[in-house]
Amino acid sequence: MADIIISNDDLRDPMIDDVLNLQKSLQSHTGERIENIKTPFYHNPVFYYSVAATFGAFAVWAMTEPFCKDDGQHIPFIGDYLLFGPVAGMLGLAIGLVYGASNRNVKQLFYCGLVGAGVGLGVTVLTTFIADILYGLSIQLAVAFGRSQIHPGQRIHFTGLPFFIHMSGRSIAWSIISMGGGLGLGIALKSKKLLLNGFVGGMVGGLLGGLFFDPIDRWVPHAENSGWLSRLVGIMCVGLLVGFFVGLFENLSKEAWFLMLKGPLTGKQFIIFKSPILIGSSPKSDIYLFKDADIAPLHASVAKSGSKYLLKDEGSDKGTYVNGRRIDKYILQPNDTVTVGGAVLRYAEKQRNA
Repeated sequence: MADIIISNDDLRDPMIDDVLNLQKSLQSHTGERIENIKTPFYHNPVFYYSVAATFGAFAVWAMTEPFCKDDGQHIPFIGDYLLFGPVAGMLGLAIGLVYGASNRNVKQLFYCGLVGAGVGLGVTVLTTFIADILYGLSIQLAVAFGRSQIHPGQRIHFTGLPFFIHMSGRSIAWSIISMGGGLGLGIALKSKKLLLNGFVGGMVGGLLGGLFFDPIDRWVPHAENSGWLSRLVGIMCVGLLVGFFVGLFENLSKEAWFLMLKGPLTGKQFIIFKSPILIGSSPKSDIYLFKDADIAPLHASVAKSGSKYLLKDEGSDKGTYVNGRRIDKYILQPNDTVTVGGAVLRYAEKQRNA
């Protein structure tokens, strides 16, 4: 076999470092052992999105209820938007605010909250128009099946199949409206994954929450004479379920994430929802590690590399460590322990079918 000759130019080739780092990442390492940490319920997006969106929905109801009338007289589209718009805007605001709050990032809190509110209010201009058309069609269909006639200003009392059709039409309308409340976070963070989670979570939550309006109005004593109770319960159910499903789809769709074992947010999961993810002490970071002098403003990054994720130190003074070894670039493997300053993160990813 011929001898392999390596020149000085070969040794200086930066590709050599990449190959060595890849080889190291595939080897087993021993590093600092830290007891496994479970994510507390209050760090679960299902919990904090649900709570925030429910409170946001209640706030909207309290602000809009004094202006609601039960006589059926209102200006088409405008009257509906004055309810739908604030609901979607407040859901977007609540989800954005609580996302920033969960990361202890004030700048992110205000930015995501304002973008969420703006997107909710803006998108609802279009979705209110669509929802009004579909809800109007459901009323016409319910009237046709019930063989009833519509008289201006008169409340329509459906029973049986017409009642189900009318209830379903209202539910579909709320599904379309609630979609706008879930989109803001994905737009603010420029993440297609979060955008899809918000879109689907908003629609499913609105669809199920919208089912509560008519049964309360129909079967709760005295509620039929005043719509405030059905609006209160219905809007809060929409908020609760939108927050629940946005958080649920965020959990279900995650492919890779870090669990903080030691640091300012011990027990919190940081989902890798875009590429690259920035890690550092700057509020602009996706994983914001605050109050640690050993962490640079931009300390490290995580980027997609084929089917894996590449961890890269961004020239920090104190370095980035994986399983106790300092690295420049590293292909992350499940259960790797990453140390940045005083923070310790464990990498995990969803098991892939062989």
